[in-house]
Amino acid sequence: MAALALVAAACSSPGAATAPPAASAPGASASTGAASPAASSGAAAWVPDPTKLAAAKTEGKLTTIALPHSWCGYGDALSTFKTVTGLTLNELNPDGGSGDEINAIKNNKGNTGNQAPDVIDVGLSFGPSAKKDGLIQPYKVPTWDTIPDTAKDPDGSWYGDYYGVLAFEVNTAVVTNEPKDWSDLLKPDYKGQVALAGDPTVS
Repeated sequence: MAALALVAAACSSPGAATAPPAASAPGASASTGAASPAASSGAAAWVPDPTKLAAAKTEGKLTTIALPHSWCGYGDALSTFKTVTGLTLNELNPDGGSGDEINAIKNNKGNTGNQAPDVIDVGLSFGPSAKKDGLIQPYKVPTWDTIPDTAKDPDGSWYGDYYGVLAFEVNTAVVTNEPKDWSDLLKPDYKGQVALAGDPTVS
């Protein structure tokens, strides 16, 4: 599972404040536009671009969506963003998913009010389609040149922010013939023996 950062929702103003991506963390999620500033204590101090910050201050706020404070250091990143910039954060649907984020852009296209997200954090497959549909704006973060070409859009419309991987966890006291591949889980041997953590309908 991979994650990416998309640059900025097309409904946001060109001067929306942007910051470097959050530090890598496990999980599958992606961000657009102003991903998070220094998300961990080990990250370098973040200094916003003065021109972009001045433009953002004319709006007075940054609208985010689906950025739970407990996920990938976003709580610290959002707090740092507020402290450094002095901007208000308008946080929409912190527990939303990628589809909610894309729908928020579509439903608020041309709307400059509080329901139009400036930045998003979505799954990898949503980046190219959001670009194709004209829903995001390109922006190259200050660390752009350090991001591998395979993890970013050449025009700056999206980039890989962090990623997570899936792995089998096997209780060898119960399962003697360990699965080696995803397709193995479909074999009769494993009927009634496969479980997923959390709620699979929202993962």
